[in-house]
Amino acid sequence: MFDPTNRELFVDQRQQFDWSLLQNGQVFRYDNGFELDSACVRLGDLGYLVHRIDGSRWTSADDMHAAFAAAMSFPSYYGRNLDALSDVLSDVAAYSYGSDPVTTGTVLAIAGYDTLVQIDRRTARLVLDCFARQARLAGLYAHPMLCLVESSGTDLGPVGGLDVYRGSVWDVAPDPPDPFGDTDIVEFMIQIYLSDAGAVEYVAALRPVLADFLADVGRWQILGVSSASESTAQARAQFRGEPPPAGTRLMEVFIGVRGAGTSRFSVMGSSMPFIGPTCDSSRWRRRCSVEAVRRATRL
Repeated sequence: MFDPTNRELFVDQRQQFDWSLLQNGQVFRYDNGFELDSACVRLGDLGYLVHRIDGSRWTSADDMHAAFAAAMSFPSYYGRNLDALSDVLSDVAAYSYGSDPVTTGTVLAIAGYDTLVQIDRRTARLVLDCFARQARLAGLYAHPMLCLVESSGTDLGPVGGLDVYRGSVWDVAPDPPDPFGDTDIVEFMIQIYLSDAGAVEYVAALRPVLADFLADVGRWQILGVSSASESTAQARAQFRGEPPPAGTRLMEVFIGVRGAGTSRFSVMGSSMPFIGPTCDSSRWRRRCSVEAVRRATRL
């Protein structure tokens, strides 16, 4: 842990990545996979035991409990409910399992946490609350515990009496390859105002447009459609010249492409500029020209 009685050492300790987090709480969110992974690497380098879980394919809270049990070696009698989770996390705090006293501390990192938020928002918040409360207990044992989640949500808290803030980011994502090749996965995002019914129609109309446009690039897939985060929607609304259409909200359509191409090309005559990496070193996001695709799909 940190030792304020040794002033010279303490000055160095306060420059560490874990101090930047622990001084503000035990539960933090990250906007994307790259930020989450870079935080895990930095904590691992400091000697933390990192349990990294991918929640993007969860279909129920049961999937979450199963993933936690496997990652942290919960006992077979684990009840797979929130009360039981609180109990076993207290055991993790006390080094009974899922942690190791020879390490610096314990980290639970969950990618794709928005999947659980969409399945059961209440459970998603209470899971973080359970962790925060037991991590506070772990502090009495000089055992730092951190929970890091990949989530675009800004309303996950309060948990353990504190809001869930965005975690420290000390690394800059790498530049994408240009041109990108068959080993790279490139993700495009279209932002457009749609109703729920309109989103279904839009995706159906978008498929033949993409099939024609991406035929020479490689394999592609529409990864999903989701509502933009509240902060993104507010920022976008500030720059609109008119209110969004009635009954709609800002939606994001994600398209994954594996193939060969360059950082700039066009859809129906409009360019698709690169807007920056969002995940790991082999996955990048680019913004499509919404107006071009909207015209092509006649929506």
